[in-house]
Amino acid sequence: MSSDTGLSGLLSRFWKKIVDHFEDYEIKRETILNRISMILILFVGVIIRLFGLFQGFDPLIKAFDPHVQLVSAEFINTEGFIQFIHWFKADSWYPYGFQTGFELYWGVPLSAVIIYGLVSIFSISITITQAAFISPVVYGFLTVIASYLLGKEAISTRAGIFTAFFMSIAPAFVSRSTAGFYDNESIGILFTVLTLYFFIRAFKRGGTVAPFLAGISLGILIGSWGAYRYILDLLPLAVLFLVLARKLTWKLIKAYSITIVTALSIGFLVPRVLRNKFFNIEVMIPILMIGFLVIVGIIQNLSHNLNEKTFRQMLIVGSVTALVLLVILVTVFLSLGVFSNIADKFWAVIFPGGRDSIPIIASVSEHQPMTWAELFSNIHIMTFLIPLGLYYCLKKPTDVNIFILVYGVTTIYFSGSMIRLVLLLAPSASLLSAMAIDRLLYTYSLSAHGKIALTKRKIRLTKTIGRDEAIIAYVVIFGLLVSFSIHSINLSQHYARSEMAPVYFDPPGVPSSDWQDALIWLQENSQGEGIVANSPSVVLSWWDYGYWITNYGNATSLVDNATTNKTQIGMVGTMLMWNFTESVKLMYKYNVKYVLVNSQAGLSAVGSDLGKAIWCIRIAESTVPRYGIAEENYFAEEESLGYTIYQDPFYNSVLYRLSAFDAATGYAWNSEMPGTPTSNRPGILSKANEYPVYDLKAADGLIYFSEVFRSYGLASSPNDAYRYPLVRIFEVVYPENIAQLSAEVNGLYPAD
Repeated sequence: MSSDTGLSGLLSRFWKKIVDHFEDYEIKRETILNRISMILILFVGVIIRLFGLFQGFDPLIKAFDPHVQLVSAEFINTEGFIQFIHWFKADSWYPYGFQTGFELYWGVPLSAVIIYGLVSIFSISITITQAAFISPVVYGFLTVIASYLLGKEAISTRAGIFTAFFMSIAPAFVSRSTAGFYDNESIGILFTVLTLYFFIRAFKRGGTVAPFLAGISLGILIGSWGAYRYILDLLPLAVLFLVLARKLTWKLIKAYSITIVTALSIGFLVPRVLRNKFFNIEVMIPILMIGFLVIVGIIQNLSHNLNEKTFRQMLIVGSVTALVLLVILVTVFLSLGVFSNIADKFWAVIFPGGRDSIPIIASVSEHQPMTWAELFSNIHIMTFLIPLGLYYCLKKPTDVNIFILVYGVTTIYFSGSMIRLVLLLAPSASLLSAMAIDRLLYTYSLSAHGKIALTKRKIRLTKTIGRDEAIIAYVVIFGLLVSFSIHSINLSQHYARSEMAPVYFDPPGVPSSDWQDALIWLQENSQGEGIVANSPSVVLSWWDYGYWITNYGNATSLVDNATTNKTQIGMVGTMLMWNFTESVKLMYKYNVKYVLVNSQAGLSAVGSDLGKAIWCIRIAESTVPRYGIAEENYFAEEESLGYTIYQDPFYNSVLYRLSAFDAATGYAWNSEMPGTPTSNRPGILSKANEYPVYDLKAADGLIYFSEVFRSYGLASSPNDAYRYPLVRIFEVVYPENIAQLSAEVNGLYPAD
């Protein structure tokens, strides 16, 4: 056998091809610059998310919600995923409990377990807590890469670089993907961007793999973050506009159908999603759009194969028949209760005008409408680039540009409706800003490189733009990007801090350990028997701290941040706003042993419970009106001053007394508290900001409550230590006849 045809000949030819390939291979300068740019962008993106570690802060899990994700990840890691699905937490929402595997989205706790497992393969020893702490950085890193792919696929390679740059340091995204913020958003935005990337790739290029990957990405998003509803309904909305623009193709029908079917098949494996029912409006819209696209596609084909008269008659008859059938089906389903409505929170986003009628939603600061200051703080120079990007989409309405236009306009609307949704705006703002810069600098780049455009219009334009103008344009854009970088880096110092160890005064800016001390006290003192036999030591607090109390303090709470039971939240609000004598009767019903208040040393502007009293009242009034809590009883209008003044029921409430009472003096704190701004001293409540502040009224002692813990607080000297605590815990001392009194109050206010 000749060597040319044998194995040696085959290897020789293969080696020659490799050599010839590299001899002819030339690395373009643009490719090198793109790779270097991406490496720098990714490096900065990681560093800015790890800023807290470089500042010396403890690697604590941030915010409130991530703590339930952490304990869920720990449970999965030790007990297994199947056990997690059926895990019942008896220490939450006492006495009802909390079905964790059915109430949480699985994606977040699983993400830390996956990272923990991957790291363990390389024999690197970390804890599940460390994996959870670092996971937002990992997903932020991957999101930057996905943003580059999205910008490259939708616009150009240059736009991909700019999209990645904006996403790497945009405060709106960094705030939710910084180390320690172990919650739904970091993984949610990653799969949001991946869904958009694969979907655009699918209807641009066709094929089956891309829409299938888009469906997988959307399915994981559905199982990880409640905001999946936006993307799930964005796709049919964008497709509808493409149909109206006469850009419907079989590639689009195929891409959309495969994406939606795959996504729902995966998403409905999660009980939290399945609980919302298949016939939910937000699910039915994308499904019905599949049928609509098929019908429109058939009509398009028939229009080419039938004569005009026959086609018009068929179209009229078919439209009327379809409309009648649709009305009949919808009427029947609505009457039978088959269709379930959209949740209140999402109606509040779509129609923000009705938000005030839902106190449980309005009470959260992140649910308020966006202000100009917050918008500029979150996206900075992109605020001015977005309109330019929208203009370029309108100027050249290709199928991709129409999709980007719908995506951009809807995210602008929803983020303006609710502050927390600025996170959804971040990817679209980055994409539109990247398009603006890419298109804006295109002509200048032609001139700077001495190139001449082919059209007469561009030839005339390039003649009027010289190299000097091009250089100025590049310098201005570079200056704006530098300004954006400085702004983002400055804000990252704030995001690096944990709410559990807040920094109150800068300088010196030393993190406070008050919350950790309080929760450790609960760990050590709340494990015994409660006020009655075989009951736990239940801790009463406002719902903000429920996840901390149960998951960090290992105590039993009545409510937590899931806000799954509005009635029980109203009951807690009632107990906090009633006077001592009446409140303990309800507390006994729930076996409350301890009451925790976040007094914040009287600084209402930093989130004290007295600053939240208005919401305790409004939620109690709307959910359990039988107990007689009414806003008008606690505040009185003072029209001449334009203020609302606190009335006696407020000063007699459990919340005020426990927050303001100073056992050393027998009075409420005076106006000379260390660090208290002068503007916070009057005992009045402004309608504009609704921040309550301490009045100088006497607290007249405590009845039925004994203080068992107070944190160190804001002490101006050793003599003042513990005088102005941030967190206080009281033990309830019930009267001997409390069982009889509790029965009487339950009879007086029967449940509805």
